[in-house]
Amino acid sequence: MPDERKPEPADDKPHPKVFHIQIDREHYEVETAEMTGAQLRKVPPTPIPPERDLFEVVPGHPDRKIENDDIVEIRNAGGPWETFNDRWPSAERGS
Repeated sequence: MPDERKPEPADDKPHPKVFHIQIDREHYEVETAEMTGAQLRKVPPTPIPPERDLFEVVPGHPDRKIENDDIVEIRNAGGPWETFNDRWPSAERGS
């Protein structure tokens, strides 16, 4: 006797990819592969204030300063955390 069970319909809803980012040692998940600096600043529950600079940590290279209108590609879908941190501008740190 043939198996008359019908296959379950495929879920047509798109499944968002989850990207893992770390901002100032705190982990967050975002669902977009590109974000502006302004969007990244709003990810933490307490947004990063405008008087602080935002940097992308680039292993083996100098950290990259992220301006509000810069577009950052989040490349880690399922991989290691994309890491960012905020700092006082150099002049205010005494450097």
